[in-house]
Amino acid sequence: MVDVKVLKESAKKEVDAQRKRLVEIAKWMYENPELGSEEFKVYALLTGELEKQGAKVERELLGIPTAFSASWKGKMKGPKIAVLAEYDALPGVGHGCGHNLIAASAIGSGVAASRTAKDLPGEIMVVGTPAEEGRGSSAGSKVIMANKGFWDDVDAAIMLHPAMHYGVGGKALGIWQLKMEFKGQTSHAAASPERGVNALNAATLAYMATHMLRQEARREANLVIHGIITEGGLASNIIPDRAVCEFGVRSSDEKYLVTMVDKVEKCAEGAAIATGAQVKVTKYKLYSSMKPNIPLVKVLYQNYIDQGVKVDDWQETQAGIPMASTDFGDVSQRCPSTGSYIGIGPENTPGHSKQLADCTMTKEGLDAMVIGTKALAMTMVELLAKPELLKEARDYFQSQ
Repeated sequence: MVDVKVLKESAKKEVDAQRKRLVEIAKWMYENPELGSEEFKVYALLTGELEKQGAKVERELLGIPTAFSASWKGKMKGPKIAVLAEYDALPGVGHGCGHNLIAASAIGSGVAASRTAKDLPGEIMVVGTPAEEGRGSSAGSKVIMANKGFWDDVDAAIMLHPAMHYGVGGKALGIWQLKMEFKGQTSHAAASPERGVNALNAATLAYMATHMLRQEARREANLVIHGIITEGGLASNIIPDRAVCEFGVRSSDEKYLVTMVDKVEKCAEGAAIATGAQVKVTKYKLYSSMKPNIPLVKVLYQNYIDQGVKVDDWQETQAGIPMASTDFGDVSQRCPSTGSYIGIGPENTPGHSKQLADCTMTKEGLDAMVIGTKALAMTMVELLAKPELLKEARDYFQSQ
């Protein structure tokens, strides 16, 4: 009979034993930030560290230059539990999204769980997912992995993210991007305006029509539409023959998001008809919305509570308004998944800022990383030790 409580205590001790090294990794990343799709130094650091800890490491995973999968197999074949690492930085900011703590926590929790659960059936995985911020050829690598079926045979995926408070679960917005390119006819704006076709007028009409969609939007679908006009002419005395709009459309409801993207496209087509311009609309999906998994949320939540930290009530977190998008949403659409948040600094610290990057190096931030690492390791061990939890998570996943 497996004593899960004893296993989880052992996992916590394993994390404590690694604290010095995890802090070193987080600090090195803070001092050596690399942008998305260019994370070659930290990629070498993380994969090298995992190999030292006995993991079998697959580099350049699925042809993605800075992606990897590291794994430790237990006593016999069984479920695959993955913890995800992110490690790209932000231009001009560094680790203003705290990916240095995310990477260190993934390494630490994976190592701790592998040592604790070595006699259990199953597999512990640390998956390196570059370019979460959407930059370069590996942008949104979790989406690339999802499209190639990587997550389909993973039984559970978990991770953490720095924030200003502790929490588990929550929603993320799916996002599509649209580019509208309007083509008109130049002409003298005063002498012969009737001979022109004003592409900027078409773009302006499309811009206004798109924003008018928000009035009839479903409130519970958390629709967000944001856009800019990137081109609008070269001189004020020339009727512009080219104008370009770019929009992002987000929602927490995957099906509704597709509907709204189609409506935005129709706004562009209608504006072109109204002004006599031509339009080319390019639309593509970036990230999916987050598919919740309440059984996993409850397990991870309890493993934070058991450490004595104040954690936001998971039901309130789940009911909250989603504020951003992430490629972790695409993982959640393919396998049972949930994330968590660790409180690393003052409440009003802005995200994607130098201030938040600095918070990752404070005692509060590093202590929070260790707490989060323990919660992840405890959760992985518990899921392997109690296969009924994984069945519950899979059943919930399939019911959504």
